[in-house]
Amino acid sequence: MGFTYDPQVQLAQLFPSESSLDNIDEVLSYIDEHKKQSALAIEKETAKYAYPIDLQADIETFTQSFSAVREKSKQTQAKILAMTSSIQRLDTVKKNLVISMKVLKRLQMLVNAYNSLNEVVNTRNYKQIATYLGVVKELLVFFKPYRSIDQIGLLNQHIHKTQNKLVDDVFIDFEDSFTNNFSNENLIYGCEILQLIDEKYKDKLLQWFYNLQLKEIRSIFSSTEEAGNLDNLNRRYIFFKNVLSNIQSNYLSVFPQSWRVDYELTKLFCEMTSSDLKVQLRTVTSAEILLDSLTKSLELEKFLNDTFKTNDFEKVISNVFEPYLITWVNEQDGVLNAKFMEFFSAPKIPQELVSPETPDDILTVLRINNVPNFASSSSELFKLFQKLLLQIIKLSNGKILLDLARLDLKYLREYNYKILVPVIQQSENNPKGIEPIKYLTMILNTADYMNNNINDLQDKFKKLIDEKYKERIDFESAKNLFYDVINKSVQGLVSKVAHDLQFSWRQFENNGWEAMESVSDTSNYMEDIINTMKDDNRVILTLIIRDSYVRSYCDKLIEMLVHTFVNKLKLIKPLSIVNIEQILVDVSILKNYMAKLPLYSDPNYDDSKPPEESKSAPKAYLRYLDTQFNRLTTLLKLLLTPVLPVDNVIESYFNLIGDKSLKNFTKFLDLKNINKAEQGKYIENFKLQLTIPNALSDESPILSMLDDIHEEHPQPKHPSSQASPQQFDIKELISSRSPEPHIPDIFKTNPARLKINNPLKDFSINGEQHVNKINENFRNIGKFFRKDTSHDYHS
Repeated sequence: MGFTYDPQVQLAQLFPSESSLDNIDEVLSYIDEHKKQSALAIEKETAKYAYPIDLQADIETFTQSFSAVREKSKQTQAKILAMTSSIQRLDTVKKNLVISMKVLKRLQMLVNAYNSLNEVVNTRNYKQIATYLGVVKELLVFFKPYRSIDQIGLLNQHIHKTQNKLVDDVFIDFEDSFTNNFSNENLIYGCEILQLIDEKYKDKLLQWFYNLQLKEIRSIFSSTEEAGNLDNLNRRYIFFKNVLSNIQSNYLSVFPQSWRVDYELTKLFCEMTSSDLKVQLRTVTSAEILLDSLTKSLELEKFLNDTFKTNDFEKVISNVFEPYLITWVNEQDGVLNAKFMEFFSAPKIPQELVSPETPDDILTVLRINNVPNFASSSSELFKLFQKLLLQIIKLSNGKILLDLARLDLKYLREYNYKILVPVIQQSENNPKGIEPIKYLTMILNTADYMNNNINDLQDKFKKLIDEKYKERIDFESAKNLFYDVINKSVQGLVSKVAHDLQFSWRQFENNGWEAMESVSDTSNYMEDIINTMKDDNRVILTLIIRDSYVRSYCDKLIEMLVHTFVNKLKLIKPLSIVNIEQILVDVSILKNYMAKLPLYSDPNYDDSKPPEESKSAPKAYLRYLDTQFNRLTTLLKLLLTPVLPVDNVIESYFNLIGDKSLKNFTKFLDLKNINKAEQGKYIENFKLQLTIPNALSDESPILSMLDDIHEEHPQPKHPSSQASPQQFDIKELISSRSPEPHIPDIFKTNPARLKINNPLKDFSINGEQHVNKINENFRNIGKFFRKDTSHDYHS
């Protein structure tokens, strides 16, 4: 790094203060003296270079000196080479002499080894022969580059002739030993000789040995022979086991252990058997023979894996059966179809519930036995599914499980369409009495049982089947069918109650509303409604097993009652304030009864006694009850509004109903008995009010459930009869949320359809004639349907 001189720094050092300027003369004198001394020193140094430097001359002198040195170097190298050439020739001669001596020595060793080999070659002492042959083969490798030399080439030919003789001798001795069944321990060295001579002779010997051992099996169990049928497959396996045992006992010592002749022979047998089976399986028609053959093949594979301590024989034969197992599946199709014939004739409900004809009788049975009301055929079906799955999984976990799953899915659909759905149709055609309740609750419980077991069945298939087929296992379509049946069962039960309430609603219409002057405690029609519902619900709710469906049924019943009540209001003329106040009292009594409805699921519940605090209805249910009944009471409160002034009517409508639907507003005017001529001013005022910004909804559910009052033949309706029914999703039944229902009116009031006899009852009694005794296991099924100890709701 260069030196940098800064005079300002130097001046600051020389004159650090103003007073130091007084010495400036001395400083200048010192500097002047220093300059003079520096000038003299420069002159002295310059004088040393008085003569000029001749660079070109120096370079030429250096070049001449370098050339002279190089020439001397070449001369020196030539002298050295001349001196060492004789030494190099001597080294070459020495090297060639060493190689020659080595070749001669190796040649002598080869000749001696060959002579020794020739001396013992006829003795058949293969152990000694193998020793000499090993030496000869090793030396021959050394002489491979020298085969062009006549003497070495001739010696090589003699050695090859000797080897060929040895190969023939070994093969003759092997054939003699195996043909005459005597052991020759010397043969193991014969194997070593063959391997030394050439690997191809080892392969040839093994091929001969394997063919010899499998010759009888090929002959006896050929696919063209009777013994080659699948019926005799086990005999084939037993025969081979004897062959294998004989080899392991008598002949393993003849072959080197590394050859593993028993293992390789077994592989060949398995390949041969697989090939034969592919031909035989094309014509198999009996599933029993097919499964028996597969079972025997699996047993053989296990035996071989255990014998050789390996897994190499896993499915080496049994894989051949996989494409043909569909024969077994087809046979099980027939078995399941025959089972369904039993299901058709078997009773659909438990024997204990067949005879009782009154709610009290059924409650007595349930209090004593707690019999689960479901079709025992459903459990039998799943037992059969389980049996088939356990049977086939022992044999294969491949595509056959996919075929079996399809078969199960087929009969799940069959069970739905042929066993459950017809019962719902029977209930629709015969709504009278207690029989429809027995069967509809049975359908509901059975469909729920089916769905729960479908989930388990699907999980088992996915757990057991080969990984590549897992995603193809899907029972969702069957589950959806049973969800639909559950849906229809709940709808049917609500419609059954609606049917039984028709007489009570006729009492409602004929309650003498026009002559009513004051409000009483309870109307006669309301007492009849509650008594009718008690009779039905005591049975319905105790026969429904799962609490979530109890809740669903109660929700739908509430909706049906509110809907029916709203539509019955238009039949009261005049709809006076007294009438409305009486209805409000009646609605309050009905709501109090409905608040206890879920408690009827307990057969020991006594509604004449005040319920215990711990047995109150779930809070979520009570909230839903309030929501639905508030719609009815809101409408009734709106109907209490005087028809004048008009502004008050509009204001009350907006406050209570809170929608801007002109259609709903017109329904209210009709219900209020305001004639069409006077409705115009109300409608104009309504429209005028809507021009002001508001937070009104498009359509309130309160008046949406009210049907058109000016129908030609007004009839009471519930949600099922609406133009655009909205199905509820049964999958959400376990939640506390209550979706809007669609409840079909499957029970019509057409007298022509009400027969004196009851086919449902006949159906249950006749079904008993085909079964003398219900399976004892049926009683144990109850543990799967035990009532939940805690309500399945979210409070």
